[in-house]
Amino acid sequence: MGSYNEAYGIIQYKSSLELKAFQYLDLSDKVTKYSIEPFAIKYVKPSTGKVHRYFPDLLIKIGNITFIAEIKSSSETKPPIKPKKQTSKSIRNYKKALITYQTNQSKWKAAQKFCDERNFKFIILTEKELGITY
Repeated sequence: MGSYNEAYGIIQYKSSLELKAFQYLDLSDKVTKYSIEPFAIKYVKPSTGKVHRYFPDLLIKIGNITFIAEIKSSSETKPPIKPKKQTSKSIRNYKKALITYQTNQSKWKAAQKFCDERNFKFIILTEKELGITY
């Protein structure tokens, strides 16, 4: 879980994507404020039908505009591809990826609604937006 410790000024990150985003935000003269995992947004998890809490990665203020941002690998923003070779492992991995994709879609739909109600903008930052190549 990413967090900022005011006493020590330490930011913890979960991925190279998050690190890159935090570095950009720290160095940008346009960013007036940002918070890591600032609050929870309720959403319904498709695989269970139950309400869960989603903590978006960032709240970013640039001038008069407030953004809620999620940092994800671009592969997690696209539906998984069904494997051509149907082994128990490939099917299990596909089902897991499908649940992750559907859960992310549900979270992002809830985040978009949250933003629409507050005149915020919801964005997803991937390696493309962060300038990372693998």
